[in-house]
Amino acid sequence: MTQSKRIGLVGLSAGGSSWASRSHLSYLNSNPNYTITALQNSSKESAEAAAKAWNLPNVSTYGDPESLARDPNVDIIAVSVNVPQHYKLTKPAIEAGKDIFVEWPLAKNLAEAEELYKLAQEKGVKTMVGLQARYNPSVIKAREIVKSGKLGRILQTTMFGHGLLYSPQIPPSYEYTLPVENGANLLTVPFAHAVDGLAYVLGELESVSATLGNLRPELSVIDGDGKELRKAKKTAHDVVSVTGTLVEGGGVVEITYMGGISRTDRNFYWEINGTEGSLLLEAVTFGHIQMYELTVKLILGDGEAKKVEDVQVEKPGEPDKGDHSFNVGKAWDAWAENSEDIVDFKHAVLRHKMVDAIYRSAEKGTKEKYL
Repeated sequence: MTQSKRIGLVGLSAGGSSWASRSHLSYLNSNPNYTITALQNSSKESAEAAAKAWNLPNVSTYGDPESLARDPNVDIIAVSVNVPQHYKLTKPAIEAGKDIFVEWPLAKNLAEAEELYKLAQEKGVKTMVGLQARYNPSVIKAREIVKSGKLGRILQTTMFGHGLLYSPQIPPSYEYTLPVENGANLLTVPFAHAVDGLAYVLGELESVSATLGNLRPELSVIDGDGKELRKAKKTAHDVVSVTGTLVEGGGVVEITYMGGISRTDRNFYWEINGTEGSLLLEAVTFGHIQMYELTVKLILGDGEAKKVEDVQVEKPGEPDKGDHSFNVGKAWDAWAENSEDIVDFKHAVLRHKMVDAIYRSAEKGTKEKYL
């Protein structure tokens, strides 16, 4: 029997609101391929509190990444914290020769991501990044249908979504997303997760042409009761619009993401049109397809011969109740199985290059390549 891999988890808070507790903990605790053997937070005391709160009595606890990286009872370090901290928490793990998982985005900018990827190559460590939209059962089903040829040649695709971030009000815990240089915003998180799913189904874009808008440059920071605490400036963009053509077949691509939640209940809509048929994927709730369920419709033929089929897909857990472990768990499954579907640092750098190309295109008004 293969020995389970020992996980050093970074970012598990004592409360239930951290992404680590909502997406990784239940999966890692229930899968025999993995064992959590260490926790690291901003302080040793914080890590100890998390170990107690989540009934992890036998784990080692640390307050700094270097100490965790030196732990001989850790095989894989999983970094699940806010994006601006990714680089400083990831680099010591790679330097120590540990295999490494990091949430998406890999880093707050392309330069940091490329440095981490190069270092991982030099050290020969195994890497994974949390671009788990491609593990959404609906996205997998869409890929299967496209690859089967049922739609014929892909002519065009339109994707539209609301990314929750940047409604007129924001809690203090999300203030770090307001400066564009922090690399955690509408473009880099919900849009990038969704476009990675699009690329998984249809392939990469030959180039991108982008328009970005920061139309709400000041937001209200509110407490849990909705009371305004202060005003905060925002330099990150709240509207992202990208067009391009597919490398495979030249089909035209249109993608738009907005902040907040849709007033018309259209939080995510993705239409794929081919010569023989179309696919329609829609959100059951929110526009984060890496987290939430999508419905799938297959439409074949035209006019009176048109047939519409509701495609049955596996439901990804109970995300509306705060459990986001389904798609994340599929990513960990791929790691355990040494699957070709592991999304590694090389792929993360490619997606960072795409994001960088979108910024350049919007700034210069030019068509930009990223491949």
